[in-house]
Amino acid sequence: MGETAEGALPGIDAATTRACLAAPFGVPVELFPDLYLVRVPLPHNPLKALNSYLVLSDDRTTIVDVGFNHPACEEALDRALAALGRTWDGVEIVLTHSHPDHTGNLDRIYRDGMAVLANLHSFQEVENLQDMEAHVFDPLLLKAATPHQSGLCFEKGKPTLHVSAELLPLKNQPAVTFLREGDVHRAGPYAFEVLETPGHDPWHICLYEPSLKALIAGDHVLERITPSIASWFPAYNALEEFLTSLGKVRDLDVARVLPAHGAMFGDLRGRVMQLIEHHEDRLQEIYDLVAEGHDDIVSISSHAKWRYDNWREWPLDQKFFSMGETMAHLIYLVCEGKLKQTICGDEYRFELP
Repeated sequence: MGETAEGALPGIDAATTRACLAAPFGVPVELFPDLYLVRVPLPHNPLKALNSYLVLSDDRTTIVDVGFNHPACEEALDRALAALGRTWDGVEIVLTHSHPDHTGNLDRIYRDGMAVLANLHSFQEVENLQDMEAHVFDPLLLKAATPHQSGLCFEKGKPTLHVSAELLPLKNQPAVTFLREGDVHRAGPYAFEVLETPGHDPWHICLYEPSLKALIAGDHVLERITPSIASWFPAYNALEEFLTSLGKVRDLDVARVLPAHGAMFGDLRGRVMQLIEHHEDRLQEIYDLVAEGHDDIVSISSHAKWRYDNWREWPLDQKFFSMGETMAHLIYLVCEGKLKQTICGDEYRFELP
């Protein structure tokens, strides 16, 4: 892999970095011996692509993250296996977390006996959490919706957010082998240390390979994108978990961050500090909005600063994500004693103590 050029990662030259960004979907790009990046398309999604990582052993192929339940995602992995002279026989799947752009393709690619490894005991955990969260966010969606809002339908008299089929939870729930903090998962010539990094998802993990000084980071730390942190329960401080997880990886001896979306990068510590600063600024902004008299989720979310203006005209799914992020920051401030929360029925109100 030769000498590094300015802007390239140690051990991954500039040509490899460019090749990863430009690679057609399903075409493997070798990062290290027996370790490949494969871009998997995410149709109709602003993220555009997932970086899946394939590791080759003599008798096994390890695939880290698999994409949506969408034929284009299945085709990309089919193409990658064929290019590497592999078949679905002997494939094992490792999941960095539970979100559908990482897991949904299991409904298409799973074969009997295929090993699936994640920081989950069962996919039923994910479904149970979604069902509980719906009791909180369903009434909020109804309040956030404008007349004739697209994306909202009613089932049995209750508001339901309509999402496309590839974003739905897994239809099938294969057995899962539980990965926990401190486990070492061996694939090819490598030994990946499992790091539990909840925050973006309660079941998020990163995989650290010390001999490569490489971190397969999932969605925990991305080069340009700020991972969404959402919480719908007053007792679940997702943002605190995320900030603690950032601290866990900040000082690792890492030269190469291999993220699930976007470009690989080298300055892990620098990016972690940027993310921490972003959330500190966001916490101050949310606190100031409450101090100004905005006391409910819809009002606070609609007055917060976002990349795009006119929050009330946003598609309902984007309102959903923004309200989940707002709630996570409010819960953090409540747990810090800086705000007081009142709950009455499906009303959530916030004020200064």
